[in-house]
Amino acid sequence: GCTMKRVKSKYNFVLACVMAACTVLFWVVYCFRGQELRFLLSGFVTFAWGVVSVYDAFHKKPIEERVADQADERDLYLAMKASRTAMSVFNKCLFIASALCFWMYSVYHLEFLLPVAVTLAGAVLFLFLLLLCVNLYYEKRG
Repeated sequence: GCTMKRVKSKYNFVLACVMAACTVLFWVVYCFRGQELRFLLSGFVTFAWGVVSVYDAFHKKPIEERVADQADERDLYLAMKASRTAMSVFNKCLFIASALCFWMYSVYHLEFLLPVAVTLAGAVLFLFLLLLCVNLYYEKRG
């Protein structure tokens, strides 16, 4: 009989589904909106990414589970501290870049900087809300 393999990484499985949808979308756009090479190539990139994600979904446990078996508390603490520091630095860089773009837009009237500033500010807001939701999730399941 046929035995189904179990999904080991839900994240990679969802990513594979998203990549499959993107591949179909790019190739449909390529077929019906004029044969532009960028749509065809984008479809191949998302297809390759999807294939790798499908493989990882069924063969690899998430990195956290693989590392947790071998790590002690100090290693886990250092990994947590490193990731929090990296997120904090990234968040501050986004915020500073956004503020600079708003300032340069207002002082020098450079129109192209307004959408850049708004996008960066949106990324800062998204990152804040994401961290808030993740913290709430882990506090409840702690």
